[in-house]
Amino acid sequence: MKYLLLLMMFMFTMKDCTLHTKHIKNYKPQKFIVDENIPKKSMKLIDVIKLEENEDVIVSTISAIDIGRENNFIITNEANRTAILYNYENGRIIKSIFAGQGLADSIANSGSKPYSYYGKKLRYMKIEEYKSKGVTDEGMELIKSYYTIPFYYRNNVYLLCLIYLGATSDKENYNTVGNRSALLCFDKDLMLQNIIIFELNEKAYPSPFYFEILKNSNIVMSSTNFDYKNKSFDSLVTSALYDSTGKFLNNIGYLPEIYIKNKLVYEEKWRPILTSIDDSIFLAYPRDLDIYGPGQKVRFRLKNLPFTNDSGMAFVTDFYRLKRIQESNPDPKELGNLLPITIIYTFNSNGNYGIVLLVFDKEHPMGYYYIAQEYDLKGNLLNQTRIYDEPGNQIRNFVFDKYNTYLCIVSKNKDGWTLEKRKW
Repeated sequence: MKYLLLLMMFMFTMKDCTLHTKHIKNYKPQKFIVDENIPKKSMKLIDVIKLEENEDVIVSTISAIDIGRENNFIITNEANRTAILYNYENGRIIKSIFAGQGLADSIANSGSKPYSYYGKKLRYMKIEEYKSKGVTDEGMELIKSYYTIPFYYRNNVYLLCLIYLGATSDKENYNTVGNRSALLCFDKDLMLQNIIIFELNEKAYPSPFYFEILKNSNIVMSSTNFDYKNKSFDSLVTSALYDSTGKFLNNIGYLPEIYIKNKLVYEEKWRPILTSIDDSIFLAYPRDLDIYGPGQKVRFRLKNLPFTNDSGMAFVTDFYRLKRIQESNPDPKELGNLLPITIIYTFNSNGNYGIVLLVFDKEHPMGYYYIAQEYDLKGNLLNQTRIYDEPGNQIRNFVFDKYNTYLCIVSKNKDGWTLEKRKW
């Protein structure tokens, strides 16, 4: 009887796999007619610079990039835990900094307390305490921090980072490794000036994925309040507002309905990409074609796109269920067929809302291309541009140079990294 039940379960699973595979493979994204009368903003190539690397500075990935007013730009490399300051004219390295264990001590010394879901009264440990608390060398390997997002604000450079550190209970033999988000403030030469440690509470847990500094010096951060015990997806916070010292003010973003309905939490790109224009906050969720303001108010919907994600959303839950059954990682091309539009970058385009989208298209030679659009603040589409990739020189990042109004493209080829300055 036991083996019969196992066989029946196996047959049901195989049938289930076949059913879902058929739906996923046979799905064709709904096409739309693009209005060719929308102005096409040309992208004239102004300059190309090669990013310097050396034996001390290897750029394995570029997590994010921002351009300053004083002829320089900065990149973050999460994999190597570095931030690199470059000359904007020739791509030469000016300075590189490493996210070391000293950042952990900065939080331990601040008196900030961990927030515990388990009710334990914890405090953060200084690095010198670790061995006395039983943390082995293997445990020390987990105390790593890294930079995520650079941001030029006034005359300073801000680097968002995730800081790993240990927490302990003095009343019992208990220690753990946690993490905190902090914002490091540097001068233009990357000399550290200040550390902003964001407050923790039951309403918000700041996460180091996106942030914006507003004109009034308040800070918008990606955040969450995910309840691990109750799995309350519908109340998931996605962004919060803090003052210039890191004090929590209020939550401003919540998970969109389309993410809740299709159970995309922690399986899909749910963190909003944040942009501010004249202190108005815009939130873009990568798989959602609505652009939001605080409180999940829809500001406008993206227009004139060749496909929609709406119909493919019906198959996303089955897609992830299938991948779990198969114990395989999601195939980006398969997922791109279901959800052909992904928002990858947004920016303040001199008072307008700029956005770059990745479009999966099986009929295109590369299987994908990019669309850059510009909207006014009421959601009227002003212009758009298609951007095509090259097999030997693949696009990895976009960044808007607000001082020269360039839409810059960062690419990787066999010789290294390049930054193309294009007049948009």
